Amino acid sequence: MKWVAASRPYKTRDRQFFMTMLVIAILVSVLLIFAGEWMLIGVIAAMVFAYYVWSTVPPEEVEHVLTTRGVRMHGQLYRFEDMERWWMEDRWGYKMLMIDIPVAFPKRLHLVVANVDENVLKETMGGYVLMEKPLETPMDKMGKWLAEKFPLEIR
Repeated sequence: MKWVAASRPYKTRDRQFFMTMLVIAILVSVLLIFAGEWMLIGVIAAMVFAYYVWSTVPPEEVEHVLTTRGVRMHGQLYRFEDMERWWMEDRWGYKMLMIDIPVAFPKRLHLVVANVDENVLKETMGGYVLMEKPLETPMDKMGKWLAEKFPLEIR
């Protein structure tokens, strides 16, 4: 099975979102200046810049191939024997195939699924790896709560 899709989910952001994110980063940085945490300020600045770049540059189209040995993406084969579980998610209007691979880097693959019959994909993957969505961790729950209570953009 082969398909071509975006390399990552992509959502265009408006100026208000970036200004809100920048103001929050500046306020946190001011607090960290008083604490003398210069390295942490640099990390925050790098994260804000990286997120800005990822949000403004559209993703490239890549080819994903599902073979009898595993999943090939970006020229690398991830073998079924190394995979722990997989599941499907919706993220920003994209269908995503999520695969946990605890023995490889990255530990979790995020594949955008486009122009593919999902039933065939589920049947094929289900023949090799367990389909199971992991339980939410406390960090996941906290992130969802923060996103709901303090949105960075108006819906």
